[in-house]
Amino acid sequence: MLPLGMTMAALAVIATFAGVRADLMAGAPHPMFLLRAGTLLLLGLVCAATLLAMANPGVGRHGHGWKTALAAALLFPLAATILALAGQPSGTSGTMQSGVQCLAYSLIAGLGAAVPMVLWLRKGAPVAIEKAGWLTGLAAGGLGAFAYNFHCPFNSIVYTGFWYSLAVGLCALLGRVIVPRLIRW
Repeated sequence: MLPLGMTMAALAVIATFAGVRADLMAGAPHPMFLLRAGTLLLLGLVCAATLLAMANPGVGRHGHGWKTALAAALLFPLAATILALAGQPSGTSGTMQSGVQCLAYSLIAGLGAAVPMVLWLRKGAPVAIEKAGWLTGLAAGGLGAFAYNFHCPFNSIVYTGFWYSLAVGLCALLGRVIVPRLIRW
C-alpha cells in the first residue's frame, strides 16, 4: 500500500535528520512508544484502507473499522485530559518547542502519506467526498504522527494526548477542507 511506503520514507527522513529515540537504539522501547506507535499505525492503516475502498464504491460494503480505530486513538486525549484536570503528575511533558516540532514533522509526514491517497481517489469514483476528506486527513495524520513517533523522546500521556492528537486533528480538518476540492468529479 503506497501510503505505508510514503510513511516509511517519512520515517527514514525523520530518523536521518532528527534522529531515533534512544530507547529504540538501545533495543528497549518504552511502553508508551509501543502504545502510541500501535494506535497511530492502526488508525492510519484502517482509515487508509477504508478510504482506498471508497474509490471503488460497491453495494454491501461497510467500512466502519475506522470508527473503532478512531475511538481507540481518542483514549490518549481523554486520558491526558483526566490527568491534567486531576492534577496528576504525568512525567515530562516536553516544551512548547518540542511540541511544535512534533506537530510540524507529523504534518509534513502526513502530507507525504496523503498524496498517494488523493491520487488514488482521483482515479476512482468516491461518492461521499466529505467523508473521503476526513478519512484522508485521519489516515495521513495517523501515519505522519506514527513516523514522527520514532524520534519523539517524550513518554508523557499529556504530551501524547495533546500534541499527537492536535497533529491528527489538524490533518483531519485539512483533509476535510482540501481533499473534496481535489477529488470532485
